Amino acid sequence: MAKKISRRSFLKGMAIGSGALLVPVKGNALSSKSVKWYGKVKTVPTFCEMCFWKCGVIARVKNGRVIKLEGNPEHPQNYGKLCARGNSGIMLLYDPDRLKYPLIRVGKRGEGRFRRASWGEALDLIAKKMQEIKEKYGPHSMA
Repeated sequence: MAKKISRRSFLKGMAIGSGALLVPVKGNALSSKSVKWYGKVKTVPTFCEMCFWKCGVIARVKNGRVIKLEGNPEHPQNYGKLCARGNSGIMLLYDPDRLKYPLIRVGKRGEGRFRRASWGEALDLIAKKMQEIKEKYGPHSMA
């Protein structure tokens, strides 16, 4: 037969268990102080581009490459915190499939066929398309 636990005893146990989780552990693997930096590491304050909040970020740069992102404790938006999306900013920066130059579609829409273009050519094409939209639908359609 199962032993009955009163509601009060259950809540006491939960409070004690929750409090134990808040006790700092020496040598915590997740703290930024436990990370060892080798060589010259430069800190660069910037902001996150992963969502519309634009939280403050400190980028740790070693040999010209970002190796870690941390929340900026002096930024009034996030006070040193950084969400999972912000922490994945390094992956976006160094993703091998990231677009690094403009592409212009050469096939039908949906075929996935593009050619590399210069920035001037791409901007001229955009200006031309915007002018066509303005002439066809009026200037208010661009908003």
